Amino acid sequence: MLHQIEQMINEIRETKPLILNLTNFVTMELMANSLLALGAAPLMSVCDEELFELIQIARAININIGTLDPEFISRAQRALSYAKQLKKPVIFDPVGSGATKIRTQTARSLFPQASIIRGNASEIISLYDDQENTLGVESLSSTAQAEESACLLAEEYGLSVIVSGPMDFITNGTEKISFNYGSPLMALVTGMGCTLTAITAAFHAVTNDAYKAATAATLYFSLCGTLAAQKTKLPGHFKQAFIDTLYQADFESMREYHVE
Repeated sequence: MLHQIEQMINEIRETKPLILNLTNFVTMELMANSLLALGAAPLMSVCDEELFELIQIARAININIGTLDPEFISRAQRALSYAKQLKKPVIFDPVGSGATKIRTQTARSLFPQASIIRGNASEIISLYDDQENTLGVESLSSTAQAEESACLLAEEYGLSVIVSGPMDFITNGTEKISFNYGSPLMALVTGMGCTLTAITAAFHAVTNDAYKAATAATLYFSLCGTLAAQKTKLPGHFKQAFIDTLYQADFESMREYHVE
């Protein structure tokens, strides 16, 4: 799989796909810098008037409901309609789903039109189970507890699901895989999950296979976390080390951790 990931990253860097991000203001900078480090071209927009034109030229669209308001909901709905019309892949991040009724309702109304969903365990469970709650954007459930919901969502809606956390789980309803890489420091840097969603969009820009994109992005992202944690034990330094590691693409070191 690492050989395939290396090929995909080479293609990202050769083609520099435009990734349109309709996202929250808290994690925008980390997402943009991480996409640049990977080799993609990030673009953030809050302007409805340019939305159709941007989706025309984008290779993938990342929709993240982190800072939610009525204008954003309307913009996301419009973006999904345009993406469907123009046959562009959408990667959806249901930030905080389960925390409030409006977040859960919004996430449930938007995610069926995506090809990939990426969320923490509680967020993924909340898309399927009315009893799930989150602590804001923090998961109260483990990845293992979310696996059944992820599989049911993937099978019912024909999409791929990433459950991210200390253990990552990816499924398309028929295939599934888990990874146990990364670092506890990742939980101390705001926006790491959001950034994985953006990175997944970049991988999806160079392959039509949603499950392949989700799996490749998650494995590469988590291994970058493992390598970055070898350079520092401080969260602020880790953030910079992580971006550097995304850029370096040190597959020789990654193969020491991930044996295929």
